[in-house]
Amino acid sequence: MDLEYIAHLFYLLSQCDDKYLQLHTAKEYLLWAGEVFDVRVNSKLHNNERGKEEAQMLGQYFLYVEDLLKKLKENGLTKEYKEIASSWKTATDRVDRDSTKLTAAMTEHFFDNAGFGPAAGALALSGHQEGAKKYGELLKANIGFSNDFRAQSPDRWWEALSYMMHALWGGVTAAAAVITGRELGDIELVKAGYRGTVALLYMYDSNATATDRLLKPGEAASTYSIAGPNLNRPDLSRNRFGQSIFSSNGGIFTRLFPDGYTGEDDWDMGEELVAYLNGLGQETYLYENSLGDYEVINGKIEQLNEKDLKIKSSAPYPTRYINLNTMEVLECKQERVTFSKESKHFMM
Repeated sequence: MDLEYIAHLFYLLSQCDDKYLQLHTAKEYLLWAGEVFDVRVNSKLHNNERGKEEAQMLGQYFLYVEDLLKKLKENGLTKEYKEIASSWKTATDRVDRDSTKLTAAMTEHFFDNAGFGPAAGALALSGHQEGAKKYGELLKANIGFSNDFRAQSPDRWWEALSYMMHALWGGVTAAAAVITGRELGDIELVKAGYRGTVALLYMYDSNATATDRLLKPGEAASTYSIAGPNLNRPDLSRNRFGQSIFSSNGGIFTRLFPDGYTGEDDWDMGEELVAYLNGLGQETYLYENSLGDYEVINGKIEQLNEKDLKIKSSAPYPTRYINLNTMEVLECKQERVTFSKESKHFMM
């Protein structure tokens, strides 16, 4: 599974201009991204059953596989493109085929966001709308400010102690909800993903004072307990922590962290921030509610006159304005755009 993280890192490096790269060229990084990712998803490249099975598992790679395929094709890396495209189709076809049984919702952690989050996002991106709708309903029913469903059937003892926000899978679940909602035009999913993203960004907020562990600028927490007070573990009440905090409890954590608390809360950070920057970091959504009034997700709305609305994006890098009712997309890097209620179109 770590191969998808390595491939993602190489892919991101390949999108940098060569003048910023000191060790290798962007083209070399793209080739490596393709080769490593191919090993991650291509069961034919493994000679044992475990490797073959794990190559077919979904992970968080649905967040960037379409972008990777596009760049591989554009740069003439035909072998990697064809093999990855075939593996991606095989995986999504299988998940869609089993969607009536919700098979992908079950992981090694039982019923888990690490299963139905990627399943919904992957199916939505690959055009399997009916399967995406089924898993999307699980997202709607479960996503929240915690995004920690393991507390209901914990696989590890510390997961039973408190509802927590997990950086990686909490962030990926939020991103999956936004992606699935965007592809299906499902307003409730986009709103749910936005709510989950608020909890995610809190893990990066060095100005937040609700937790007893303040972050320094540039730091981030891999996990935090949303409970306060936490009756099971008062020391975790709204605290930001990584698994290193449990070294004080002995057992394997003492061996992993023999010096006690390492000061490094930052374990699983990265993928969820990229997911945010690719989604709500650029996108603002408009929709008409049941009363006929317009509302905005990830932005603000102002009535200019009887016919026009002003939409102000809250995205740090505004790039796309999306009408969830009509699926119209305006590609625009302006912080503010106009929307005509009469024509139902965006205007720059």
